[in-house]
Amino acid sequence: MNIPTGPAELMNASTGVNGEFRAAGAHDAAELDRVVDKVGRQLMWFLVALYLVAIMDRSNISFAALTMNGDLGLSPKAYGIGVGAMFFTYALFEVPSNLLLARIGARATLTRIAMLWGIVTVLMACAVGPVSFWALRALLGAAESGLFPGVMLFLSFWFPYAWRARYNAAFNLAVPIAYIASGIVSGALLTLNGAGGLAGWQWLFVLEGLPAVLLGVIGAFWLTNRPSEATWLSLAERQTLEAALDAHPPSAKVVAPTSMLRALVNPVVLTMGLCNTLLFCGLTSAQIWLPQMLKTYHSSFTTIGLFSAMPPLAGLIGMVALGRLSDRSPHRFLHASLAFALSALGFALVALSHSMWPMLLGFTLASVGILATQAIFWTIPQSFLHRSTSAGAIGAIGMMGSIGGAIMPAIVGELRAQTHAFTAGFIVVAVACLAGCALIGVLHAMMARQR
Repeated sequence: MNIPTGPAELMNASTGVNGEFRAAGAHDAAELDRVVDKVGRQLMWFLVALYLVAIMDRSNISFAALTMNGDLGLSPKAYGIGVGAMFFTYALFEVPSNLLLARIGARATLTRIAMLWGIVTVLMACAVGPVSFWALRALLGAAESGLFPGVMLFLSFWFPYAWRARYNAAFNLAVPIAYIASGIVSGALLTLNGAGGLAGWQWLFVLEGLPAVLLGVIGAFWLTNRPSEATWLSLAERQTLEAALDAHPPSAKVVAPTSMLRALVNPVVLTMGLCNTLLFCGLTSAQIWLPQMLKTYHSSFTTIGLFSAMPPLAGLIGMVALGRLSDRSPHRFLHASLAFALSALGFALVALSHSMWPMLLGFTLASVGILATQAIFWTIPQSFLHRSTSAGAIGAIGMMGSIGGAIMPAIVGELRAQTHAFTAGFIVVAVACLAGCALIGVLHAMMARQR
């Protein structure tokens, strides 16, 4: 079955205006645009804020490490294990969390996640050595588990296919914004060292964990699970939106609604998961090592924070531009593959650099590529999977991605400990992203055969 893959094809599917809207039997394509825009204004600010705080609480470890590693006696290998431990438990609970979201709704699930991870982030200030550090990082992963795939599933309940890449990109704006803010805020918080008897890294965890708890409280009153429950939409607006959501069927029903096993072993879902594994190898590497690498050239926490903000700022601009380009083109797979290749080029440059500016250029290219890949990639499972089976399958894809986030920091940390340099580790990261570029092409061919 041939399915439109972007706005251009959707337009061609009808009489010259938005094909999804015509398929819904509506009178004016502009009305659907207006309703989708209204939904975006209602939901996206909260989702972006939630993910922004999550990324800050997940990645502030890279700045805490500047002083925490010495205080806790963490070697590069022990630090890498701790970073990966979060992703291991995140992966472990990802599928159950997504299934729970489908059953009880986003409002209860996402607010529970926010409050729990905020509390655990504050507790990170209580770490006293490697074992407690690993345990708290693992607990953080369990608390935050299901956030990203849960939101991806939630967005598929609200936004028709032709709008998803731009709203995926809007949600993923939280990643570079969080990295930018983390560089500035975390660098400043480290200067509180000694205040109130706490180290700077302890203040960092306490003050950056509390906003998540507050957002959890707000979300309990603000979020709406599905369009049919949205009292802030009129009846006509709800009908318009639901008709548009139903008008673009997935390209295949790849898993049975109740079969988690089939979701995990289905070749297409498995390939998507492997793509996400390689994607997370790049995502975790794009930020967690940068502050320590910059420390070689600068001793000021403020300076390190400002320089650390440069690559994600470029990534923010690139992700928005490439996300919009992808929405206007039927070639989503090509865009995702090229973005993956750009990240591989950037990480290779980081590996081969021997001075600060080439290293920063490498991280900048890698950030643009890997963030754009993430935004575009998640439109693929959202469109391919049947809505009745997507909760478990998207959770499985997210789970496999988290495995990459667990493994790669440990690999880079181990190679750094053995070689006393980052060269070998970032060559591995570059190869992983290059493999992701090729695997996107394989995924495209597999999906084309099932249509």
